[in-house]
Order: sequence, then structure tokens, then C-alpha cells
Amino acid sequence: MEGAAAQHRELDIEPEPPTWQPRATWVGVRGFTGGACFFFISFIFAYFYLKSQDTNQDWKIGHVAPSVGLGAAVLGCVLISALVLRMAVDNPATTVRAGMIALTLALLAVTFQIIQWGTIGFGPASGGYASVYVGWTIFYTLAVLFCCYWIETQIATAWRRRSDPVARAQASDDLIQEGLKACSFFWNFMAFNALLMFLLLYALG
Repeated sequence: MEGAAAQHRELDIEPEPPTWQPRATWVGVRGFTGGACFFFISFIFAYFYLKSQDTNQDWKIGHVAPSVGLGAAVLGCVLISALVLRMAVDNPATTVRAGMIALTLALLAVTFQIIQWGTIGFGPASGGYASVYVGWTIFYTLAVLFCCYWIETQIATAWRRRSDPVARAQASDDLIQEGLKACSFFWNFMAFNALLMFLLLYALG
């Protein structure tokens, strides 16, 4: 009786259509990116609010001038990394090679930002600008590290699928490709974030 009941329950479960998971990934990454956008926009609001309400003339206290060269290096690494990863989306055969390049550039961006922190000579208490700079760059760098992990998983998945017949049977090409697209979509958002950060914190100050 129990075996018949279990078999009956299995027959009542309708298999999920193979097109659902790629679609769920598409929707999920856009929802996730929207949430990240609302988080980072708080720093943009803080920048303009504190700068416009600078009644005590303490927007910058002391010598507050991060290196524009290091800021440009961070921006350049992120922009090129995002472009290379997008090229991997358009040409799946280059996923592993392009992904490695994108990952290396992302890690270089983190390295340049760490060097920047070691040379700025100011902290979050050095005025409104300094507080926005420190907060924004810290959380941005943490998000970049998260993206590095995400990119690495895409590289590992593509490499394993290419070299392991079992892995090729576990997931469809569409699902693998949609995961790479989702990663690239969020990484492009982070590149746009880096551009805004550079314009506000370095170009305008």
C-alpha cells in the first residue's frame, strides 16, 4: 500500500519545464541588481546632500585628496573586465579564457583600491566627502569581491562542462549560458557604478 501511495504521489508531481529555470535566473538577477542599485544610490544621495548642506564648511577637513591615478586604474580594470566578460557571453567558446581575464582584472581593481586606502591619509571623520568616500569604496570593493566569486563559478562550470561528460548531462546549454549572462549583467551594473563613483569622488570631488 505504501509503495503504491508513493508511486501515486510521484505521478502527481509535474516536472518543471526546462525553460523555467533560465527565465527565473533572468528575472532573479534583475531583481537582485535593482536591490543593489537602491543600496548604492544611498551614497549618491549622501554625496549631494552633504555637499549642498555644508553649512559648517566641513565638506573636506584637512588634506583630503585620493589619488586620481589609482581611482582611474580601478575604473579601467572594472570597465575592461566587464567588456571581456560580455564578449564571453556573445562567444561561449571563449568563456574560460575570457572569464580568467575578467577575473584577473577584477582582482586587480581590488588591489588598486587597497593601495589607495593605504595612501589616502584620511578617514571617515575628515568631513562629509571623506565619509562618503570611505563608505562607498568599502562596500563597492566588497561587492566586487562577491562578483569575483561569481565569475569564478562561471569559469569553473564552463571548464568542468567542457572536460567532464557527466557535467554535460547535468545541465542544459541554455541554463549554463543564462547563468553567465546573469553574471555579466550584474558585473556591467558594477562597472556603471564604478564610473559614477569615479566622476563624483575623483572628477568632481
